[in-house]
Amino acid sequence: MNNKETTHYPPVQPPFFYGWVIVMIAGLGVFFSGPGQTYSVSIFIDSYISEFNYSRTYVSGLYSTATLGAGLTLFLVGRLVDRFGQRVMMAIAGTLLALACFWNGFILGPFMMFLGFYMLRLFGQGSLTLIPNTLVPQWFIQKRGRALSVMAIGGFLSSALLPPLNNWLIDAYGWRVTWFVWGAALAVIFVPLTVWLVRNQPLQIGERPDGGSAKRLSIQNPFLYRPRMAWTFVVSLLTTVVAFTFPLDQTFDQVWIVSVRLGFTAFTVVSFLYVIKGMVSSHEVDRGEEEQQVEINETSWRLNEAIRTKAFWFILFCVSLPALVNTGVTFHLVSLMGEKELGDGLAALILSLMAIVGFPVTFFVGYLVDRIEVRYVLALTFTGHVLALVLLLGVSTTTGAIVYGVVWGIVNGFERIVLSIVWPNYFGREHLGSIKGVAQTVMVLGSAFGPLPFGAFFDWYGGYQEILLVMLLFPAIAALLSLLAKKPAYETL
Repeated sequence: MNNKETTHYPPVQPPFFYGWVIVMIAGLGVFFSGPGQTYSVSIFIDSYISEFNYSRTYVSGLYSTATLGAGLTLFLVGRLVDRFGQRVMMAIAGTLLALACFWNGFILGPFMMFLGFYMLRLFGQGSLTLIPNTLVPQWFIQKRGRALSVMAIGGFLSSALLPPLNNWLIDAYGWRVTWFVWGAALAVIFVPLTVWLVRNQPLQIGERPDGGSAKRLSIQNPFLYRPRMAWTFVVSLLTTVVAFTFPLDQTFDQVWIVSVRLGFTAFTVVSFLYVIKGMVSSHEVDRGEEEQQVEINETSWRLNEAIRTKAFWFILFCVSLPALVNTGVTFHLVSLMGEKELGDGLAALILSLMAIVGFPVTFFVGYLVDRIEVRYVLALTFTGHVLALVLLLGVSTTTGAIVYGVVWGIVNGFERIVLSIVWPNYFGREHLGSIKGVAQTVMVLGSAFGPLPFGAFFDWYGGYQEILLVMLLFPAIAALLSLLAKKPAYETL
């Protein structure tokens, strides 16, 4: 990795370890990956179909092909991260994603649409998910799980807020202007903050992973430290989503509607900031010089070394499964609920519920993986996957669907942390970009192919029961492989 920067002064002087500033920017990066994620792009599909008179199958085919192409080239981004560092690559990815948003606002035909999808998937879903997940582990070892759980907030906020926000912007200003808004937000907010605040490693500012001074940062679980404020944030986030999705236009004056929506949004932002403030507190510790040292003797594997271990291939199989299964279920969720005669609105409720439930779970998981061997948590995650699919098979009522959404949200909260932390914990930090680049490529490919077997089985059997039974096998196998994936010993190679 390129670490030629020699400054020993951080761009700002927070009263706590600078790594937590890095975590916030990484979380912002995951948030701004949203324009390239399926939950955001899907809101534009009906507008494309209406504007260009394309069939849904044709647009879906362009999207799947573009996703496949992005997945096949994403591993190159991982190599570039190792060569040039996260700061440079995050700024470049943010800039290119902004340009992709502007491009999508100007599309006139199928070629432009395909290229727009490709850029969104490569620089959004791919790069701005990959790079933050390689940046945060550079700054944390002992508190890596907790740091990644804080970063994951960006993903939950993005998945909860972007669909209703996109829907509102499209209704109010049109789909082209909506793309321009996201392009401008990336160019004006995210890219400058990345260039200004991001540093690749703590050594570049004279610090150690986890912080090494007498004033040490203590990260508290906000649901223990400030439970009222934390749950206030969750409730306000849910209310904001409802305010943007509920058809208020049929009943209330437009000015009143805008005021209510802006008010809920502002309250959500303020409560979120108080949660973060409650999570970050510094206190004095009186320790000897030896106790103040942070262990940084972490073995780093090269990609060509990692692929020679069984653990690498076992974990690679495991990380591909959530992308395959979750994308397939999400893509067909409306149809799944329709098959059970439960209505389209329930599918949207399940997706929002999944994001909101998963948010607090990440803090618990971040605490857990810092104390328990990660392969056991990984096995528990896939056991939860099996349970979620069994519940989905048996859903026949609204209550059953809500229970499924809650369990799916819990599993999703586990996934976001454990699938991010397993790579640096097993193979170190130095060549993490190349290793995670391969993993991210497999995940994107899984998301590209995920909807296909669900659609094929629906056409063959007229329903989804058979494909759900088949899908049960994969997380069961993954749970077993997780237990077998012991951390490899470098010296045995």
